[in-house]
Amino acid sequence: SMANAPLKNILEIIYSTGFYKHKSKYIKACASNLIEEHKGVVPEDRDALIKLPGVGRKTANVVLSAAFGWQTIVVDTHVLRISNRLGLTENKDPVKIEHDLMAIIPEHKWNDFSLQLIYFGREICDARKPLCKECPLHGLCPSLIT
Repeated sequence: SMANAPLKNILEIIYSTGFYKHKSKYIKACASNLIEEHKGVVPEDRDALIKLPGVGRKTANVVLSAAFGWQTIVVDTHVLRISNRLGLTENKDPVKIEHDLMAIIPEHKWNDFSLQLIYFGREICDARKPLCKECPLHGLCPSLIT
């Protein structure tokens, strides 16, 4: 239905997400591509997902995790920031960070670990005003900001 929906309708549905003008075009193009190239079935393959309009590695990993039960490390802005602050990686490139974290986190915990860092980044370790004094990792953090 998204492939055939007027762009205006998609814009209205996703308006609150931000960047809705670009996202709506990608959603429509992605839906069309899924129908034309994949017979309407979301592929269970990272490379195939990344080839879809508007889908990058982060989104592909989310889909593989949420829809297919794969264990993946999703590197968003929070995971990038916190993994650096905690000294788990020195990289800034999300793919390199993903591989660094995969090397030190047991595979069966990848999904949970990503989500935990995301929520931790939203609630405690904010980009601009981290709550270091309230942080449960206060004594362990090499990037302690006072």
